[in-house]
Amino acid sequence: MRLSIDKRRRIIDVVPERGEDLYFVYLLVDRGDIVRGWTVREYKPEGAKEGERIKVYLGIKVEALEYHKFRGSLRIRGVVVETQGDLEGVKGRRHTFDVLPGREIEIEKPEAYPMELADEIAKLAEISLPRILLVSIDGDEAAIAHVTALGVEVLGVVENRTPKRAESSSAEEVLGPFLREVAKIVEQYRLRLKPDRLVLAGPQLYVEVASEYIKGDLAPQSAGGLGGVYEFQRGQGFEKYRVVLGSEILSEILRLAAERPELVAVGLEAIKEAASQGRIRALAVLDETLKERADECAEVLRLVYSTKGAMRIIPAESEAGGMLKAMGGCAAVLRY
Repeated sequence: MRLSIDKRRRIIDVVPERGEDLYFVYLLVDRGDIVRGWTVREYKPEGAKEGERIKVYLGIKVEALEYHKFRGSLRIRGVVVETQGDLEGVKGRRHTFDVLPGREIEIEKPEAYPMELADEIAKLAEISLPRILLVSIDGDEAAIAHVTALGVEVLGVVENRTPKRAESSSAEEVLGPFLREVAKIVEQYRLRLKPDRLVLAGPQLYVEVASEYIKGDLAPQSAGGLGGVYEFQRGQGFEKYRVVLGSEILSEILRLAAERPELVAVGLEAIKEAASQGRIRALAVLDETLKERADECAEVLRLVYSTKGAMRIIPAESEAGGMLKAMGGCAAVLRY
C-alpha cells in the first residue's frame, strides 16, 4: 500500500495495491471525513433525453462504510460536497465510492481526529503477515487455505479418492493421482491470489512426496488436511512467518492482570477515566471497537497521544483479538 500523511493539512493520500490493503483503508476512513477521488457516475445534463456514465472527480462527506474482509471489497457512501468542473445537480446527492486496488483516494480528516492514529495504521500495514497459500495434506485429504494478517480462510478440501493399493506399493504410486489433482487446483489459486509464500504442511512423508508436485516451503507437523490447517496456525511452523500484531502489549496486560491488577484498565469507560488522568502507558484496541465506537476512541486516543502513550490495533480475527474481545474490545497498561 502506498500512503502519505500530511498532518498540517490533515490529508491522507492512499493507493491500495492488493485486496488486503482495503482493510487498512477501512481503518483510515471514518464517518464525517471528506473522501475524494476519481469515480464513475450516471450524469444527465439539463435538457438531455438520456443520462450517461462518466468518469468524474468527486468529494463526498462519508456517511457509511461497507467492508467485506475476505471478499476483498470496500464501499464508501456519502453525500457529494465537491464536484469537478460544471457538473450541475450533483452536489447534495448521494454517491458510493468502490475502493479498488490501484485506485487512489484522498481522505481529509476533521480537527477532532488524532493524526497519530494514521501513523499507527500505516505501521500496521507495513508489518503485516505475508500472504500464505497453505496446502495441508495427508493420505486422506488436502485442505487449501489462504492465510493473511486478517485471518485464515479455508478455500477448499480435496479428498483422496484413489483406490487403495497393495502394501508393497510405493507412496508415489498411492498418492500420485491424488497429488496431480491437488497440484492443478493449487495452481489455480496461486494464479488468482498471487501469494507471497506457498507452504506445504502435514506429516513428513506426505509433504515430501507432495513437494515433487507442488513447489513451496515444507512445514512438517503431526496432522494434515483440515485439522492440519489449524495445527499450522497455532504451531511453531506459523511463527517464522508471523509478526504477532499487538501481542507484546496484550501479553503484558495479561501478566499484570494476574500480578498487579491495579495497573490494568479494561473496557472503554475505565480507559477513558485513566486517559483523562494521563495514566495510560500502552493501549490495545480491537479493530472492530475502533470502527464501531470511533468517536469515543478518537477522544481517548487524543489523550493517550498527548501524554506520550503507545497504542496498538489488534485485528479481531487474530488469536490476540479473540482474547481482547473478551475484555470488551480494549485494555490498557497504566503508569501508576
